[in-house]
Amino acid sequence: MRTEVTAIKQIPLVQATGSMILADDIVNGNGQILVTAGTALRKEIIALLGKHGITAVRIKAAEPANKELSAVPNLISAATRLSMVQAMQNAFRNRGGIAAHLPHLRECIHKVIEELSGHGNLLIYLSDIRQKSDYLYGHCVDVGVFAVAFGMAMGLSRDEIYILGIGGLLHDYGKSCIPNEIIEKNGPLTPDEFEQVKKHTAFGYNVLRLETKVDSRIALMALQHHERPDGRGYPWGISEDKIHPLAGIVAVADVYDALITDRVYRPRVPAHEAIRIINAGAGTQFDSQVVDAVNKIVVPYYIGSAVKFNNGSTGAVLRINSKEPARPVVWTREGIVNLLHERELQIVAVV
Repeated sequence: MRTEVTAIKQIPLVQATGSMILADDIVNGNGQILVTAGTALRKEIIALLGKHGITAVRIKAAEPANKELSAVPNLISAATRLSMVQAMQNAFRNRGGIAAHLPHLRECIHKVIEELSGHGNLLIYLSDIRQKSDYLYGHCVDVGVFAVAFGMAMGLSRDEIYILGIGGLLHDYGKSCIPNEIIEKNGPLTPDEFEQVKKHTAFGYNVLRLETKVDSRIALMALQHHERPDGRGYPWGISEDKIHPLAGIVAVADVYDALITDRVYRPRVPAHEAIRIINAGAGTQFDSQVVDAVNKIVVPYYIGSAVKFNNGSTGAVLRINSKEPARPVVWTREGIVNLLHERELQIVAVV
């Protein structure tokens, strides 16, 4: 595991983000503990502290040691992914209802968390878990794994990450209620077909919320993963403060996987372009704190990619910096350049 040097520092509450960990208990004027030390400063926690007049907090400032990586391991093993795809196939076919499949799905997410926790550096290397399989089932698996990775990068609790993973797997469960000829159509959908597909959020929510063994947050992820902070999503068109934070994470994982996946009617986009699209939607289409997590752990460039800098020179990616994966070590004709230290240089294109 990577080594961390932890320090304590005080910051204004307005500068707090979900990746920060509270160093001390926060108490109100009556001596009651509002938030305990070790809690990640998520949006709802920050809002709570603001309502109680808290203007500054002390956080654990952990500075991860950088590693220059010449190879990045896959997030999960092929065996784990195959087991998850099979679990999703069975769940979507609804043999005995979703409750019958929850034990297997829970086992799958426990395995994902275990494998991701074992990585010395948690990085998503392009489409490293994408394999040839039925799109819907494979997509749900990928979204579940990406969501867990984003949640870990955001410092969520183990319980939240576990629920997040299940919600990612089942976010499109409502598509089991949509006619197969629409779901499996080899081409763009007509406006009428798209309106039918949009109903999958409500279908999934209605099925999952009636299942007593399903956590209510899982049903909300199915319902809200197409909502947007600017209120232009569906099915309700609700804005940022009404969208459950876990649904916001699944929303980003859903779009990222869709972008980097080949479809019959369009080719996938490279990871650096997918990241650019997601960053362009920060605060409007996507939760900004989730976008920060994407930038923290998604590797935009293949090792070996030919890249162009903002000064016109070119080079090839040699190694990935674990601390900032978007700023790799690059070979150039003038010598090896580490973008982690050469801050004036920016990669502007993949040649």
